Amino acid sequence: MSMSELEAAPPRPDRPLGLRQLLAFFGMAVGMFLSVLSIQIVGSSFSEIRAGLSAGPDEVSWVLTAALIAEVIMIPLSGWLSQLFSTRWLFTICSIGFMLASVACASAWSIESMIVFRAFQGFCGGAIAPMVFATIFSAFPARYQNVLSAIVSLLGTGAVALGPSLGGWISETLSWEWLFLFNVPFSVLATVLVGSLVDFDKPQWHLFKRIDIVGILLLATFFISLLIVLEEGRREDWFASDMIVAFSVVTVVTGICLFWHELTCAHPVVDLRLFKQRNFAMGTFYIAVFGAGLFVPLYLLPLFLGRVLGLSTLQIGTWIFVLGISMMIAGFFVPLLVKYFRLRTIALVGFSLLAVGTYFQANLNVNTSFASLMLPQVLRGFATQLCFLSMVRLALGLLPVDQVKNGTSLFQLTMRLGAAIAVAIANSFLIVRSEIHYQQFRETIGQGHHYASDVFDLFSSRLGPGLGGSPDTATASLQLLIEMSRRDALIRAFNEITIVISICIAIAIILMPLIQSVRDRAVQTARKETAEK
Repeated sequence: MSMSELEAAPPRPDRPLGLRQLLAFFGMAVGMFLSVLSIQIVGSSFSEIRAGLSAGPDEVSWVLTAALIAEVIMIPLSGWLSQLFSTRWLFTICSIGFMLASVACASAWSIESMIVFRAFQGFCGGAIAPMVFATIFSAFPARYQNVLSAIVSLLGTGAVALGPSLGGWISETLSWEWLFLFNVPFSVLATVLVGSLVDFDKPQWHLFKRIDIVGILLLATFFISLLIVLEEGRREDWFASDMIVAFSVVTVVTGICLFWHELTCAHPVVDLRLFKQRNFAMGTFYIAVFGAGLFVPLYLLPLFLGRVLGLSTLQIGTWIFVLGISMMIAGFFVPLLVKYFRLRTIALVGFSLLAVGTYFQANLNVNTSFASLMLPQVLRGFATQLCFLSMVRLALGLLPVDQVKNGTSLFQLTMRLGAAIAVAIANSFLIVRSEIHYQQFRETIGQGHHYASDVFDLFSSRLGPGLGGSPDTATASLQLLIEMSRRDALIRAFNEITIVISICIAIAIILMPLIQSVRDRAVQTARKETAEK
């Protein structure tokens, strides 16, 4: 794509933004917020769901895994389906399906039924976010796209940050069923608004005659097997398990076939040719980096607060809420920055702040306080909006209107996959590195290192009076020393992974010059309108 092509923005409808369009967008935004929130909200309430359904610890994890798999299958299909049914009808169908699935989840009688209903909920919710972004860049005038993108970005990232704390509060205050019933009234609102007001496009029923059945089957098989490997690999000891090996082979084979088929098919269900456009390809690469940089520390921090500091779910949510507040504040300022700075400059600042904020978070210890986590979370909150909004506009804002729906689905998919792959790797790395550090501590204790001896003597002096000088004093002191070693090993692993993530983000910044620097289309449009006046 040449610079002249970049500067020549594809035409968008330039009609006034009336109350009907605003209410329609509001309905779509509410639906998107619920779909993102529904994935995150159960993560902090596994113990309550497990008790309510009499499920085992390995079974209850599928409450999240099933929704993720179904969502990732639906995301790349959403572009084609929204063209087939139109935005109005696909959104309405998905919103109704999401609402019914939420009711079914709350009424689940066993863990098996819950897994099925959660998969249906994730599948219906997976199409909603791509449709919202596609609507912004294909149906609204360019001068409104900055503000609308910022609002959607705030809702999406805010749902990620709010999910665990809201889920913990609902479970502790009401019951786990309300994690799902919470969606119902808002889903009704979104369904009514979108079903009655959205008129952005019309169904293209002729697409059904050239449906890419082979592509859909390959896509579904590829993502199901890939996510099973990522989600279950740690619990099954990775390639020591025949199941993981089998699904890995299926992933590789179907992945190769999928890419070959979609690149050679006349009417692919997922148009991979969009990656020929440099800014779209770089935008999707950076959104995958962003997904890893946002979700891995956001996954690790609650683990640390719960397992090391012993905070409750509600307390953890309160500590992390600073991230959500920072995102909200940044959401008001980023659209203004887009008016005065190039998108590549905003992205550069955003990813730099994300790397720095993540690095500052890698200073966890037993004395970590709310105040000590304030700066890292504020930096990461502001960086989140800078990164996401700039990449959305660089990747999607310059696409021709007829390619926006497919581009949006691919963009959302790469962010989800970047997060899923990074979290799976981080989870395994956490176990391996904490065990390595623990073994090092054990060797230090076994060799009679003076620090270990001093700690042991300290424990003995404090426990001795309570145990009356019995031989149990030495045993209890040794047990405390072992527990402290495991805790410190885990803390070191948390910090190492967070540092690695910050370094990966910093390295990715090196490729930033490959993005063709252009001014935002809203700026170009505003200048053109001013000149015409």
